[in-house]
Amino acid sequence: MREVLENEVRERTMLGHRFAAAVEQESAARAASLHDALTGVPNRVLFRDHLQHRIAQAVRHGRIFALMFVDLDNFKRINDEYGHSTGDRALQLTARRLQTITRSDDLVSRHGGDEFLYLATDINEESNIPAIAEKIIAAVRTPFQVGGADDDISVSVQASVGIAVSPRH
Repeated sequence: MREVLENEVRERTMLGHRFAAAVEQESAARAASLHDALTGVPNRVLFRDHLQHRIAQAVRHGRIFALMFVDLDNFKRINDEYGHSTGDRALQLTARRLQTITRSDDLVSRHGGDEFLYLATDINEESNIPAIAEKIIAAVRTPFQVGGADDDISVSVQASVGIAVSPRH
């Protein structure tokens, strides 16, 4: 009888571990399906979901928000001059910079290639929006070091920002 109980406890413990591993795998797979693999920022799917939610809130509560399309100017030059691994690292660092300037309710996302989306929500005055775009441009244009200890490269990226304001646009 004691041996049967011990086997049952071992079996339940093993099942508990398997269940925990399956839950963790599912959580990781969900996160991976909603985030850009290279930069770790939300991808278009998560961005679109967030945008639809913000549109509904804006309509319901009369709020203003801005959708900004951030394009890295002449980014192909970085890939051509320094290689795609340097370009990838530059994209990762750009995403990280954009995240550091993102306000708590805003969202930055990688749209694809060298394009990012920035959703600025809960805007009190439409006149505040250009200041947010300038902050984005300033964060992106600050040179950063890319590479290892022996082959550190200083890379500068410029950005163009297109802005659509809800509900006007």
